[in-house]
Amino acid sequence: MLIKRTVRLTALNWFRSYLSSRCFRVKCNNDFSTPHTCLCGVPQGLVLGPLLFVMYTTPLSTLVSSLSLNHHLYAGDTQLFLLSFHPSDFHSNISHLQNALQQISSSMTANLLTLNSSKTEFLLIGLKQQLFKI
Repeated sequence: MLIKRTVRLTALNWFRSYLSSRCFRVKCNNDFSTPHTCLCGVPQGLVLGPLLFVMYTTPLSTLVSSLSLNHHLYAGDTQLFLLSFHPSDFHSNISHLQNALQQISSSMTANLLTLNSSKTEFLLIGLKQQLFKI
C-alpha cells in the first residue's frame, strides 16, 4: 500500500513540477522580451502536451455525450451536431442546443477554458421544401 501511495505522490509531484513555475519569453529578430510566468497551460512541442490535452478535454466530451448530442473534437475545436430532425421539432431542438451550449460554457469556465461565442455557429442543411417549413 505504501508503494502505491509513493508512486502516486511521485507522479503527482512530477506533473506539478512539469506544469508549474514555467516562464516564457518572445523572440523577435535577435531581441527577447522580459520573461513572464505561465499561470496555466502546457508548453508547446513537448511529448506530454497531447496526452494532457486529451485528459483535460475528456470531461467536455463526457458532458456533450450526456446531453444526447453527437460531437467531434479536433485540436481546440468542438463540433456538436444533430443528425436529423423533423421540421415540426425545430424549436425544441434549438432549445436543446442552446441549453447544451450553456452547460458546456459553464463547464468550460469552471475548468479555465472559454467558449468563443464569436466562433459559435449554427448550420442548418436540408432540402428547400424542408427548410421552407421551418
